[in-house]
Amino acid sequence: MARVNCYELMKKASEKGCAVPAFNIDNLESAIAVCEVMRELNTPVIVQTIPRTLNYGGRSVYSAMISALMSGCDTDYAIHLDHGSSAELALECINNGYSSVMFDGSSLPFDENVRLTREVTEMALPKGVSVEGELGTIGGREEGDSDLEASYTKVSEAVDFVAATNVSTLAIGVGTAHGIYKGVPKINIERIREIHAAIETPLVLHGASGLSDEVLRACIRAGISKINFATELRQAYTEGIKKGFELFPKEFDPKIYMRTAIDSIKEVLVSKIRVCTGL
Repeated sequence: MARVNCYELMKKASEKGCAVPAFNIDNLESAIAVCEVMRELNTPVIVQTIPRTLNYGGRSVYSAMISALMSGCDTDYAIHLDHGSSAELALECINNGYSSVMFDGSSLPFDENVRLTREVTEMALPKGVSVEGELGTIGGREEGDSDLEASYTKVSEAVDFVAATNVSTLAIGVGTAHGIYKGVPKINIERIREIHAAIETPLVLHGASGLSDEVLRACIRAGISKINFATELRQAYTEGIKKGFELFPKEFDPKIYMRTAIDSIKEVLVSKIRVCTGL
């Protein structure tokens, strides 16, 4: 077993015409679900946490938890800071064993996004830690921010951004949104294809929960190498707890009914891995 960075996993997936699924975890149960699936399928995935999760459970907890759960397993994986908000947070995560970090400056003016993202790459890359940047706006809500309208990443700006920041991977805006879609999303597959042709940097798709398998496969064919899933996992967890209470109405030991929640998450994980990897 080796903890590697996201860039390494994404490059290997891209060479095979696949994508690496990236799963946001929130607690022990979601971590158990992801690690069990990695062991059972022997498939590399990216495990990631947002800053709010780190504040909830402790900034040193999640990396240590994944290390313990993956002990003795031969499957490569990455642990990634999703939607990082500062170089200071990125450094703290790196010091706690994260193999990849994201700085999300997509809401900032282009030049400011470049400056702050470059600050993170200059700090992280020499340590062997890959860096994900973001350009364009992913719609919906992330980290409690106000709702945002999606805006497409411009091809020319993607070229300039990668050259100026030296990011390892790039999240692009192509019509996806965080959270639950209120209607049928319109994903600009052609824009993915254009950006992929213009830069060699592996591309990331955020806001994939709720997209059909057909759309996800089309995104991968167009050049996406990493796909993020969060909302569907949280929905499965919540529904799994409800089911556990129904199955064990008199049970007061959480280890009993939480097993139902873990298994509910695992069903979603397996489904997404199959879509991303073609298993």
